Amino acid sequence: MDSKNMYHAAIVIAISAALPHIPSLFKYLKTFVVKSSKKRVLGVIPARYASTRFPAKPLKEIAGKPMIYHTYTNAATSTALDKCVVATDNVEIADTVRSFGGEVIMTSEGCNNGTERCLEVLNQLKAKGEHYDIVVNIQGDEPFIEAEHIDCVTAVVAESDAVMGTLARPHLDKDDVTGVNNVKTVLDVNGYALYFSRAIIPHNKKGVYDPATPYWRKLGIYSYRADFLPKFITMPESKLQKAEDLEQNKVIEAGYKIKVGIVANAVHGVDTPEQLVELNQLIKKKQFKHMDLPSLSHVQ
Repeated sequence: MDSKNMYHAAIVIAISAALPHIPSLFKYLKTFVVKSSKKRVLGVIPARYASTRFPAKPLKEIAGKPMIYHTYTNAATSTALDKCVVATDNVEIADTVRSFGGEVIMTSEGCNNGTERCLEVLNQLKAKGEHYDIVVNIQGDEPFIEAEHIDCVTAVVAESDAVMGTLARPHLDKDDVTGVNNVKTVLDVNGYALYFSRAIIPHNKKGVYDPATPYWRKLGIYSYRADFLPKFITMPESKLQKAEDLEQNKVIEAGYKIKVGIVANAVHGVDTPEQLVELNQLIKKKQFKHMDLPSLSHVQ
C-alpha cells in the first residue's frame, strides 16, 4: 500500500473509532453552551446602622434573631443567586452576620444609599477576579423576602433587554392605592414600566379610586444589569424623578427600559418600631402568614 492509500486508511479508521463518541461530544458541547450562557447573579443586602427613624434596625430581633439574619437566610435560598452578601459600614452588623455564617463585605461610610453600596461590592469582587452580569439589591429591612421573588426579579432582566427590573403585586384595597408612600406603576403589554408614581395611576376622569381598575403596587426590590449600575448611579436627576421623588423614573425618562415582574403577594418591610412589635406578636401567636419561611424554622 502506497503512502497516499495508507493516509486515507488511517483517516477512515480514526473516523470509525470516533463515531460511537459523537453523541456524547454533542451532549458535552450542549451542556457547555448552557453553562456558559447562564448569567452570573450577585445578591447584595445593604444594611445601615445609623437610620434616623429607626437606629440599629438590622440588629433588632424578630422571633429571637436579628432582622438581618432573617433577610440573609431567606434571600440565600434563591436559586438565581450565585453569591449573596451583606454590605455594611458597621462593625457590629458585620460581626453579627459572620456569627450566623453569612458573608459580609465592608463598604465605605461615604455611600449615600444602598445602590451605591451594591456598586462598591460589585467593584470589590471584580477586583478579586469575580464576574457578575446582574446585581440584585435586596432591602435589609425586608426580613421575609421570598426566594421566588428574587428569582423573578432576576429573570426579568436576564431574559429581556431591560437594564433594570423590579416587582409589583395587585393592589389590596383603597388605602393600598391612595397612600403616597405606596408607589404604583403602569405597564405596557410586555411588562415594561411606563411610569412610577405616588399618585393613583391609572387615573380616571372622576379623579377617584375605582375598585374595578387593576392597580399595580411596586415592591422594594431591584435588579440591575451589572454594566448599567455605574451609569444609573451617575445619571443626573431628571424632572420626573424630582417631581415624584422616585429615582427609577430617571431611567425611563432617559429612554432605558425597566421590566416589572408580577407576584401574587408580598410581606412588606419593617419601617417602624411599632411594626416590629406587631410582627413579633403575630409570630408568637402563630398568626403570621409566612411561618414556613426558612428563617422561622426555629420557631416551634
